[in-house]
Amino acid sequence: MRGSPFFDGVAQSDVAIAGQPAKVPIFYYDGTAIQAVFAARLGALRRLLPDPRFAPARLAPGLGAVAVTCFEYRDTDIGPYNELAISVVLNEPWFLPNLPGRALISSLRRRQLHAWVQHLPVTTEIARAGGVDFYNYPKFIAGIDFEQTEQRRTCRLSEGAEHILTLCGDRIPTPRSEQFQLFSHLWMDRQPQSSEFKINAIEMGVSLRPGVASLALGDRHPIALELASLIAWRQPIQYQYMARFEGILYGPEHLSLALLAKVSASAEAAADLPAQPA
Repeated sequence: MRGSPFFDGVAQSDVAIAGQPAKVPIFYYDGTAIQAVFAARLGALRRLLPDPRFAPARLAPGLGAVAVTCFEYRDTDIGPYNELAISVVLNEPWFLPNLPGRALISSLRRRQLHAWVQHLPVTTEIARAGGVDFYNYPKFIAGIDFEQTEQRRTCRLSEGAEHILTLCGDRIPTPRSEQFQLFSHLWMDRQPQSSEFKINAIEMGVSLRPGVASLALGDRHPIALELASLIAWRQPIQYQYMARFEGILYGPEHLSLALLAKVSASAEAAADLPAQPA
């Protein structure tokens, strides 16, 4: 919600993204999300990661974890858009003992989730360009469509006419309200990159109940085939429903000289754009 005390004290700077005015860090004033975490084949997850400093968290012997998160952002500094993240849960920092369950238990205790972002489709060009140019997020334009009934919320991801996946989840009770951090780990200019998405979950629920969510994959799209090869079984080990949240996207954390030059050019371009109405 605009005017929320969650955003107090966070200074923003003007930038230009895809020729449009924007601010960083980006404020997300109103959104809804569903997330399902699936057990995945640990060896296959390791082969996705570009550097030993990224290590998939061990869930059990031979198993890691993949998260599918569907965001509907109704009000942000770069306009409304939808986003779907396919991420590998990481053992962070990578050099700590990767004991079964240690990283996930630590994440829950500290309210911090570290994940490698494998795919991040979005529905608007400004969201795609900003993510690619400043973070090297693996973003592309896709169809991300939500449907909702009294009992269920459904997210369908497609590229053109090709179905990629559909995630369905129950609208479980949302008695919890808490803040937590999502740390996205990326690869930019052949070195690790990262960003923090701080979330204030106003209405949130978590469930471990079997059948609370389901995942259907397409037959031909490369992302669907990749997920089919990664996920050990389609029933999630954890499900989360945020009926309402707000957030702040910080970063990028590692500012190389090339990235600093890009940010500086973006700030100069923003100064030449017409003033926006208050």
